[in-house]
Amino acid sequence: MTEETPEYKIQQDDKSYELKVEELDSILRKLDDSEIPIDELGAKAKTGAQLIIELQQQLKSVETEVQDAFKMLDESFEKNTSSHSDK
Repeated sequence: MTEETPEYKIQQDDKSYELKVEELDSILRKLDDSEIPIDELGAKAKTGAQLIIELQQQLKSVETEVQDAFKMLDESFEKNTSSHSDK
């Protein structure tokens, strides 16, 4: 895990995916518009990187959940199909 700034540890909590995306978008817009003072640039870059890592982890977790759900449906379908063909 990357090093977090104290400011980010306070803000992090368990934000929803959408709130993290909004925060990342805000940071990226400020970077793009050169609105971030040079003294804060490093901290904001680290915060942005940490948000990207967390968002990727959340996406991977959801992807696994969806795959598991479809696998469960497939197994149920196969079980029901084979029990009907046995009759």
